[in-house]
Amino acid sequence: MAPLSSKPAMNTEAFKDCDIRGTTPDQVNEDIFARVGREFGRLLARDVADGRSNDTIVIGGDGRHSTPALLEATIRGLSGSPIGIVNLGARVPTPAIYWAKEHFGAHASAIVTASHNPPHWNGLKVMRGAMPPRPEDIRLLADKAGEGDVIPPSGSAQTQTVDSIVQQYMDALIRQFGSQSLGNLKIVVDPGNGCLSGIASHVLREIDADVIPLHDRIDGDFSERNPDCAVAENLTDLVNAVRDEAADFGVGFDGDGDRLAVVDDTGRLLGSERLAMLLFQGAVPLGKDDTVILDNKCSMHLDRTVAALGGRAVRCKSGHAYMKRMVLERGAVAGVELSGHVFLGSINGRDDPLHTTILLAGWLARQNRPMSAFVDAFPKMHMTSDIRIEMSKADIDKLLADCGDGLDRAEVQRIDGVRLVWPNGWLLVRRSITEPKVTIRLEGETRLDLKKIGKLFTDRFAFLRDQIESALAGLSDA
Repeated sequence: MAPLSSKPAMNTEAFKDCDIRGTTPDQVNEDIFARVGREFGRLLARDVADGRSNDTIVIGGDGRHSTPALLEATIRGLSGSPIGIVNLGARVPTPAIYWAKEHFGAHASAIVTASHNPPHWNGLKVMRGAMPPRPEDIRLLADKAGEGDVIPPSGSAQTQTVDSIVQQYMDALIRQFGSQSLGNLKIVVDPGNGCLSGIASHVLREIDADVIPLHDRIDGDFSERNPDCAVAENLTDLVNAVRDEAADFGVGFDGDGDRLAVVDDTGRLLGSERLAMLLFQGAVPLGKDDTVILDNKCSMHLDRTVAALGGRAVRCKSGHAYMKRMVLERGAVAGVELSGHVFLGSINGRDDPLHTTILLAGWLARQNRPMSAFVDAFPKMHMTSDIRIEMSKADIDKLLADCGDGLDRAEVQRIDGVRLVWPNGWLLVRRSITEPKVTIRLEGETRLDLKKIGKLFTDRFAFLRDQIESALAGLSDA
């Protein structure tokens, strides 16, 4: 029997590869965040002592009901170290907090948010220096946070509260883009009760857009729309509004405002690949040999588009931190993640969907064709969405090992899981980083190629036949 004085181990279920994220209060709570703040503050103080940085961290959070208390707890933990804390408060979009990190010349940032997850979730994104964390950095925080007691509320940190950061962020965008008229483009804007509510619509109006707002108030319950803008069913209101209002396009954002989805003037949801193809037409121009970082799950047609424009596509493991790091390390023009993150080299790798929306709108305003005319010219994609299958760790390990042996002369790539590549398509098998599931995705040059790749796979792995065939049967051309 354990001694009566021993304490239960801290729950580390919410510590993922790229951030901390889980359900409240079992996986994410004030005690855990105070402990993480304590350890992160110690790391920052060590950087200062070593002469590697200034001592400032900016911290803020999203509009969830649990965010103010978790934000306060994180600051309480940070305050035990001799650092400078700039408290931006809650109800602040993630892009505005990253903007503030640059604006204040801060060494670090911390953001209390669960991004696109449901209302009862929350999390913490941290950044120390110019790069996002590696998985080992998050594991270190988890290990250290479980040790010792949380420091008392008083500490040696110098804390400054800045209540005006949202206004400063909006003003900066308006100054930057105010000289370019959007030609009274009609844009439907759907922040989904998330942190860009009241912000995106205001900025776009200030640069001459005709804005039709939807779900444009911050609501911690997300009562009007699910905060995940990567799921088509969550954007039904946006699609309908674009059609009903005869808008030039529509844009939807996620809960913390760092991802976007675009709907063209016909009400067609573009998806990240076609959005990127559209951006590279001129809103985010590519020069000869410019590098673009692509999510390993993106369509092969996006690689071809980049190459046709003179650029060079480099595949990256799925995940916000992985991609942002590679964009910065490679000096890339952009990074495109399938979930809706678009990282721009022109703003130091930040993923700011409002900035991206303004670039897209400014380019479209200079064209003499509707958005749909450009999209119609893009190749059709014959590809499944993620097929997620619950499976034990041992079974996933075996599946990945067997796939790694190759299949019918496929090229084997190991960027993230196993990607089997043929001249006419590919198949990806990877482990989910957030749940005990395997994720499978297939693409073919034609619908027939897609089915052939699916059959090759299920002939080898018959126990997955029902799930693969079901996904293929329900597929419509993109």
